[in-house]
Amino acid sequence: MRIIPFTEEYRVIERYPLIEPFAYAVIGEHLETGNYLYFVDEPSLTGRAYRVYKTLLDYLLIEVPEIKVEAVSSYRELLEEMYVHVENIIRKYKLVIGELSDWEWATVLYYIIRDLIGYGPIEPVMRDDNIEDVSCDGVGKPIYVWHRKYESLPTNIVFESEEALDEFVTKLVHKSGRSVSVATPIVDAQLPDGSRLCVTYKREVSVEGSTFTIRKFRRKPFTFVELIQYGSISPEIAAYFWLLLEHKRSFLVIGVTGSGKTTLLNALATFIPPYMKIITVEEVPEINLPHEHWVRLVSRSAFAASGEKVAEITLFDLVKATLRMRPDYIIVGEIRGEEAFVLFQATSTGHGGISTMHAEDFHSAVRRLESPPMNIPPHYIPTMNVMLHIKRIKLGDRTVRRVVEVAEVISDREFNTVFKWNPRTDEHTSFIEKSKLLRDICEETGYDFTELLTEVYTRKRIIDWMVRNNISDFSDVAKVVTQFYRRREKVLKLVKL
Repeated sequence: MRIIPFTEEYRVIERYPLIEPFAYAVIGEHLETGNYLYFVDEPSLTGRAYRVYKTLLDYLLIEVPEIKVEAVSSYRELLEEMYVHVENIIRKYKLVIGELSDWEWATVLYYIIRDLIGYGPIEPVMRDDNIEDVSCDGVGKPIYVWHRKYESLPTNIVFESEEALDEFVTKLVHKSGRSVSVATPIVDAQLPDGSRLCVTYKREVSVEGSTFTIRKFRRKPFTFVELIQYGSISPEIAAYFWLLLEHKRSFLVIGVTGSGKTTLLNALATFIPPYMKIITVEEVPEINLPHEHWVRLVSRSAFAASGEKVAEITLFDLVKATLRMRPDYIIVGEIRGEEAFVLFQATSTGHGGISTMHAEDFHSAVRRLESPPMNIPPHYIPTMNVMLHIKRIKLGDRTVRRVVEVAEVISDREFNTVFKWNPRTDEHTSFIEKSKLLRDICEETGYDFTELLTEVYTRKRIIDWMVRNNISDFSDVAKVVTQFYRRREKVLKLVKL
């Protein structure tokens, strides 16, 4: 493995800590080409410190039981725990370490933790909250990251030998509790921190050697308050969905890869009342809800265990199973196969349904839904009451995510736009007074349409209050929504409505 050093050919655009005081991210601009590079800046291990690191690592691999990072509350605690293990190893084997300075000791422990417990050379990158994806395209190529601010960037980390890359990929897969081999060279899995991992092994299917892509998992999901602060949605859009989800309406988020579909789904699903039963169905668990009355189902690939083949459990199997569990809401992480038909059957029989789907616009989404392998009958399409289209858009020198349109589904060919994003003003224009769904809710509940609009604006003012007071933490946002359902007057009084 080669780590490209930061040289005078680059100027620093930005520098920020990843694992203080050991690892920093440096965004560098090449003075001649203008290209940006993501540098991982770590202390070097040389001479005696490196020899101590290698010696201790060999013993620790044998002696120390697996340390669960989740059980340790801070990096300092991790350092202290590892120091205890190191002292025990030195005492047990009577190792002669020699004199190391405090900084050298700390650096040795940092690298031991990085390589023994963490993700090795990409551990600092995995701790960068600005990074969404980490990928390696093969031997001799720099690892790439997708940065929220700078988008796609090569890093200074390069695997120069096939053996080193194969070994690293194997370790990644083992961390997920799976195995990879030339017999099964493609693996989709979930890492211990919840990140999604996709691996190809050796040259079986990838021409330039092993590859990996990690889609990082955000431990605390984005809330609707944060999406409003970023401009992805407006407070009125959030209030509209708050009312719809209380009345068990369904919606589908469409967009291309990396546009933020699951993030948006998760944020809006927070509005589901706490007394409703939710069942989520996913290939890799990404959805994170604050609800107690929530069942999480995850599909399973076929594999052999102790010589016995274990059957595959597909999304289709799981969505079928949900219908026997009496859910109020069925949430499918992404529909792309026959599971979509079962979901639409559920929405047509009174269940709430939420999902995401790859599509470039509403009409192409409907065409996909009506075509194999989904095969949704045209008269089922309107049971998915609303579609949202989210896009990744270039605004000046920034890349942003915006819900560009929210439309009620009237038929498989007709949509009623209730919100539309204006690229000139970077604001969402509302056409909510034309909402057919709100009128349908009026018929069900006996509300006057003006009364229902007033209710939407009441909830919008609560959301405005949350945005103004930066109540954006996942648990805090969930608490306000839950309190609204259980102690409405208390929340209205707090917001001074």
